[in-house]
Amino acid sequence: MTDVEAILDLAESISFRDPALSYLAYRPDPGPLLAGAVVLLCARFEEFLKDIIAYALERHNFCDPAITLWDLPEALQIHLISKNMNIALQGMRHGALRPPKQRITEGVAAARHVVNGAIRAEHAIETGGNPGPDTVAELMKLVGVVKPWKLITENFENSYIQPAAPALGGMALGKLEDRLKQLVNLRNIVAHSGASIPSSSSEIRFDVDFLSQLSTSIYEVLKGHIEEYANSLGRKPAGW
Repeated sequence: MTDVEAILDLAESISFRDPALSYLAYRPDPGPLLAGAVVLLCARFEEFLKDIIAYALERHNFCDPAITLWDLPEALQIHLISKNMNIALQGMRHGALRPPKQRITEGVAAARHVVNGAIRAEHAIETGGNPGPDTVAELMKLVGVVKPWKLITENFENSYIQPAAPALGGMALGKLEDRLKQLVNLRNIVAHSGASIPSSSSEIRFDVDFLSQLSTSIYEVLKGHIEEYANSLGRKPAGW
């Protein structure tokens, strides 16, 4: 998330009238930069979710011997199959109509993976541009983690490190799900209405740190679940 921090650095340079900007005859408004930082921060987290869920699911294929779709619990088989097929065949994606030929091609590919027992992620992962707590829970169910927020919270609380920067030290984190929901709601306000945001650069930096540590906890929960499931089947877990 270094690109988000770079935007915040620039916004702070404007706010505090950095000498490097002394040649400007006016003081630019840092608000648009802060708004952009919030949108980019949520996009980076959404990208992480897609990548880590796909990676975790497909680790099954690299166990020794490999875990197939038919080795998974029946409820998870149904969940994965229905998600893959529904998303492959959906009529619209990201607000754009999808031509029938593309839908059929993706649907056939998804069906072949099912017949072969392959555990695939490319058609199962859909965030709807909204990487909030419900999306996190729904995606982690694809990997078989039924009540993920309890596990994420336990891992997070056991490993949380308070930000070292003095400006961030007094900020309260609160409940993880609520913090994430507030951030995504703020992102939606900016993205859909263009309204100014009340957040300061320090608050957004706090959220950068929060999402970084939250991402680590999500990774650890998924890794632990995949390895535990492989061991339960007598398989050698794949390396992470």
